[in-house]
Amino acid sequence: MPELPEVQTIVNELNLKIKGNVINNVWTSKENLIRNISFDKFKKEIKGKKILNIQRRAKYIIFELSDNYILLVHLKMTGHFLLGKWNIEGGKANPIIEGPIKTDSYNQHVHIIFYLDQEKELGFSDVRQFGKIELYTKEEFKNVKEINKLGVEPLTKEFTFDCFKSIIKNTKTNIKKLLMDQEKIAGIGNVYASEILFLAKINPLRNTKTLNELELKNIYDAIKIILNKALKFQGNSISDYRKVDGKKGDYQNHALVYGKRGENCPNCEGKIKYVKINQRGTFYCPLCQK
Repeated sequence: MPELPEVQTIVNELNLKIKGNVINNVWTSKENLIRNISFDKFKKEIKGKKILNIQRRAKYIIFELSDNYILLVHLKMTGHFLLGKWNIEGGKANPIIEGPIKTDSYNQHVHIIFYLDQEKELGFSDVRQFGKIELYTKEEFKNVKEINKLGVEPLTKEFTFDCFKSIIKNTKTNIKKLLMDQEKIAGIGNVYASEILFLAKINPLRNTKTLNELELKNIYDAIKIILNKALKFQGNSISDYRKVDGKKGDYQNHALVYGKRGENCPNCEGKIKYVKINQRGTFYCPLCQK
């Protein structure tokens, strides 16, 4: 699932390439991707709206539109936006411009296309179709529970070490589960939780109650280091995630442990192990992270 670095990379690219454009029309082959209203109503309401700004909150993409509308998108496991051109044939979107949008199989599942002015087309590719797109007025958006219950953003000034310690203080769970709890800290998922804990040399199964102040500081610092590193490399494309131009991010080529089961630990003589924690695959070094 795309996490904070992937979603922020998409948001950065969309702001550069479509901010200020007007949505002239929309097509879909899967009306149920529009979750909160009918597609006919969605199409009617979104026509003519100008894209004023695009933001990220946790793993959500928030389009601020004219006339006080909000377009809310969650990519879920396999969703991503593509800026390209498509022909619609037999109810299917076929890419017509040469390059990764046309040749990469992960980009071949465009089910929604937003037709913008200046002849731009913004497609939403989602092979498993778990993604969701919702349209709200600004007043309605204030009451969206999924957004209101999100925790602190880890790359903001509000996320101080004292803030992190206060989050930990009232918990009793394994540290990997806590890092992935969106109501505690927003945006960290499975990939970067493994990377953060390896850098901090903390076993992912450690109970939060057993962590001392130095260990907490190491985790806190690692959160910022790993997320900023992943932003620098524009996300992890070990699976479905692609950038707006259809190209891969590069973090998978710089990962510390994620996806490296059985390989040598970069820090010691250990071998990277793979276990499932809370039903999610986890990579760690049993020597570095005792």
